[in-house]
Amino acid sequence: MPSKIYRYIAFFVVLFFFNSPLFALNAKIEGGATGICPNNSVRLTIDNPDDYKDYKWYFYRVVEGDWTTFTLAAGAYADVSDPGKYMVKATSKITGNPEASAPLDVPMLVGPASVITPSIATNQICKGNSLDLNANVVPNAHYNWLIDELPLNIDASILKATKAGVYKLVVIGSNNCPTTSAPYTITYFPLQQPVITSVPTVCGVSTAGFNLSVNYAGGTFRGPGITNISMGFFSPQDAKVGTHKIFYSLPQNNSCPNLEDSVQIVVKDPQVTLTSNTGGTDFCNGQPASLQATTGFVSYEWSQNSTVLSEIGSKLSISTDGDYKVVVSDGECSAEKLFTAKFVNQVQPKITNIPSVCGLNYPAVMLEGAPIGGVFTINGTNATQFDYAKLGVGKHTVNYEVRGTLSCLNGTASQEVVIHEIPKIEFARMEFMWKGSSVTLQSNYTDPTYLYTWTPNVALSDPKIPTPIANPTATQTYTLKVESPFSSNCSDEKSVDVVVFEKIWIPDVFTPNGDGFNDTWELTNITAYPNAEVRVFNRWGEIAYYSYGNYGGFDGTYNGSVLPMGTYTYHIIPFPDHPELELKGTLAIFR
Repeated sequence: MPSKIYRYIAFFVVLFFFNSPLFALNAKIEGGATGICPNNSVRLTIDNPDDYKDYKWYFYRVVEGDWTTFTLAAGAYADVSDPGKYMVKATSKITGNPEASAPLDVPMLVGPASVITPSIATNQICKGNSLDLNANVVPNAHYNWLIDELPLNIDASILKATKAGVYKLVVIGSNNCPTTSAPYTITYFPLQQPVITSVPTVCGVSTAGFNLSVNYAGGTFRGPGITNISMGFFSPQDAKVGTHKIFYSLPQNNSCPNLEDSVQIVVKDPQVTLTSNTGGTDFCNGQPASLQATTGFVSYEWSQNSTVLSEIGSKLSISTDGDYKVVVSDGECSAEKLFTAKFVNQVQPKITNIPSVCGLNYPAVMLEGAPIGGVFTINGTNATQFDYAKLGVGKHTVNYEVRGTLSCLNGTASQEVVIHEIPKIEFARMEFMWKGSSVTLQSNYTDPTYLYTWTPNVALSDPKIPTPIANPTATQTYTLKVESPFSSNCSDEKSVDVVVFEKIWIPDVFTPNGDGFNDTWELTNITAYPNAEVRVFNRWGEIAYYSYGNYGGFDGTYNGSVLPMGTYTYHIIPFPDHPELELKGTLAIFR
């Protein structure tokens, strides 16, 4: 019994709750909106949409005074864009009973005003300038500016418009209704954008100047090399070598700032130099020769006497005379240089002959040589003339040295100039000689630059030399003539006697033993010299024998005493007044 009562109580409790307003079908505007904004829509829905099914939405027609089905709904949602009364019917998933919501009044809301007002009444601006666009002030509103339908994300009542385009303003009021303003179009003033025609690289600062070309006249030029700012006359000579930026400023007809264009003008003036390995234009035949052009260029073309050569580098080896030219290029500009080469042979200096003379009574001679430009020295001292009187008797060396910039232009010539004294022959004395020997004849002249003649040509080694060897067999008188080859009147003659003596035969051993054989030291032919002096010395240098005048023979005794056997030395002077004829040697005594 009690359990049955509890079941009834539970049923009525559930029935009460599901039929209470807390669980009634309730239509509402989604998102908390209070109505429909102009040109917009809202979405209608219910509380607890998952607890119902079989939805049907209705719209109240005021004129007809009845409800009609709203066909644009989908389940628990209905998107509406018209104001009015709406209701929804659905079946509860819990009770299975159909339910209907109370009518929902959806009003049409009013959006805020949205008006764009420019700070200056114009629709054109200069490119680079700006125009302030002002929005109407709406309290508690938000602003969204657009250009060409793209949001700028600027929430402000003033927009600084810097670009050309179609501007719109969206004002969102406190009821969240947006209002889009009428479009406000801004354009740029039509401009004359200047364009300077490009200029190719200028080759050479001496190139004639020229006017720069632009699409719009009326502006002014500025930059290096501009000598006429209105015509744009560019002078390479004034600009000089380098990369120059030239500007053209063009005023605009609508008071907009001047517009500019620029062009880059490159002025090149390549210079090429030619140097030689000798440092000049002359070269020695048979020696290495080359020309060197400035390095760093892209290409080189060499030619000789207008004939193109095969060399393509900066250095050219040459071996013959000619006009050589190199043309260089840096890829844009070219330059050329001419070089005239001359090959020379080894210089052969010559001295104008300076005569050798006999005597000093001659005028000074000016020194002359070829090629000109050299330096003379006499005996190592610089000189310009050969002065016989100052230089005096003797042999003098004259040198002529030529120096040039090349080794083959260096050379020396030399001449020996002899100044003879007038000969005056002298002989020291007559000559003495042993018969069968020889003697050298010699006067006070031995200079080989003189001419010598000995007469007669008897027993002489050479009658044409200053010191011939004579070996007559008997006393002979010789006459010497000395003359200078530079003058036939410059000579002298004188005679000398050569006295020939018989030779003394000297034995080197004798045996004074009383056997009657070889007991005395016999000197054959000594009787021919009545004043002969004979000396014999023992090994200690003591006199062992002495005689003067007629030699009587040495018997191996001294002052009556027998000399011991041994070796002795002898000195024999046939002529006491001619000690140079002394005879020396060793003598042995045996018994």
